[in-house]
Amino acid sequence: PDTHPFRCDFGETPVIKNRTMVDQITSFSNPLVKRVKRLRQKKYRRQEEAFFIEGLRVVLSAVEQAAPVEAIIYCPELLTSELAWNVLRQQEEAGVRSQAVTASIFASMSGRDNPVGLGAIVRTQWMDLEEMAASATASADTDADDIFVALFEAAEPGNLGTIMRTMDAVGAKGLILVGDTVDPYHPAAVKASMGALFSVKLGRTPGSEVLFQWAKTSALETVASSARGATSYAGASYNLPLLLLLGSEGSGLPAAVSDACEQTVAIPMAGTASSLNLAVAAGLLLYEIRRADSS
Repeated sequence: PDTHPFRCDFGETPVIKNRTMVDQITSFSNPLVKRVKRLRQKKYRRQEEAFFIEGLRVVLSAVEQAAPVEAIIYCPELLTSELAWNVLRQQEEAGVRSQAVTASIFASMSGRDNPVGLGAIVRTQWMDLEEMAASATASADTDADDIFVALFEAAEPGNLGTIMRTMDAVGAKGLILVGDTVDPYHPAAVKASMGALFSVKLGRTPGSEVLFQWAKTSALETVASSARGATSYAGASYNLPLLLLLGSEGSGLPAAVSDACEQTVAIPMAGTASSLNLAVAAGLLLYEIRRADSS
């Protein structure tokens, strides 16, 4: 929200960047360095309920959206952006732990070829489905035009991150992961989301039964995307609030799930390909739903 203390011009106050006397981590066996590397693995992200992010854009998004930042990790040698230094300063003033590391240490923790020297450990945030619907409809600007997405057993983290980014762009409110879906805190998903991970609410459920009960209770129209759909996505009528259901990259939605939806739409295919990339399909559907709602 605009009232959050970090939602401001981070360049307002000059920051002193001469931190040559600050204690830096220089050992690859340091516990913090080991922890960041450990968080690359899903099982440790789940155990510790935390993940690592890097880059100015994504760290700034986390701060602006009041994400639970546990620690800021930075490299004075690599950190050249004035904005980045001011983000660091304001987080320190807010009581967030900061830790300097050498360039070689930061490079060992980074998933990038040319790291910028700014990262953070952030706590994961999952929302109950009931809480997700209530938080959306309670807001003055979400009323009856909410869009939610349920994703069934998607396997590619890049697709998941791109879907979150598109959801943020169209103002969709929440993403529910169903079954064995890829971790949204996977480094590739975080990178592809471009910070949208912190603005799209995340929920999860083991199966479709709870999902459909939640949709009914929340008065959400259920719309499935399937090659078996009789109606083109561009010619369909959409009634918001709405839950859009998308399947996995390989097999799409289970037939029983799409059959249980109030409406099933298809994206026409004119070429030899049998299906679109999942993130591309999600983008087409979300923008069409939003366009139809505003027309």
